[in-house]
Amino acid sequence: MGVDPAADLAGLVAARTTVRHPREGDLAGLLAELRGLRDREAIRDLALLYTRAVDDHDIDTVVGMYTDDGVFDRRGDVAAGHAALRAAYAEAMDIYRMTLHTLDAHVVELTGDDTAAGWAAGHAELVTRRTTVLAAYRYDDEYRRVGDRWLFARRTIAFMYAVPADELAGGLSGTDRMRWPGTAPEPADYPESLPTWTTYRHRDTARRKGMV
Repeated sequence: MGVDPAADLAGLVAARTTVRHPREGDLAGLLAELRGLRDREAIRDLALLYTRAVDDHDIDTVVGMYTDDGVFDRRGDVAAGHAALRAAYAEAMDIYRMTLHTLDAHVVELTGDDTAAGWAAGHAELVTRRTTVLAAYRYDDEYRRVGDRWLFARRTIAFMYAVPADELAGGLSGTDRMRWPGTAPEPADYPESLPTWTTYRHRDTARRKGMV
């Protein structure tokens, strides 16, 4: 297995920034490197084109980007399989008259010949009939090669915030940054929930007190 981007950021950093070049004349090694580059590029294109398909409300293309048993997990609301995925995306597309998803970053780690894991981050503008919601999100992904194509096996989305545009200035100052229209404010998924968010503060406090 490779590095799980959701669980081990330090491991992912090490994996993606460590380069071991094949020895001179190692044709098999060079071909393996080339295959890895092409695979990661195809997966990055998958994630980027997904944003266009969602924004275009092209539900057939969106669903077709998942494996037959693919899963979309939106804050614990799970859709599994093409029929459930279609229903989930159709419901969202009915709510939002227009959306603009911008992918800011995407890192891919190959975990096997036909499997990979990834982390992606982005921003979205989501227009309802009454307001525009601004959001920042992260995806933790699992990918699978089916035939010659890379597809989503699982997408799990988490939010740093989702706030109506007219509440943005004050809406980001607290932890209750999930403010979907018509619902009570809820805590955001991250970063406060991350184990690293307070660890360094505890260490720094202990160091100042001479305990470390």
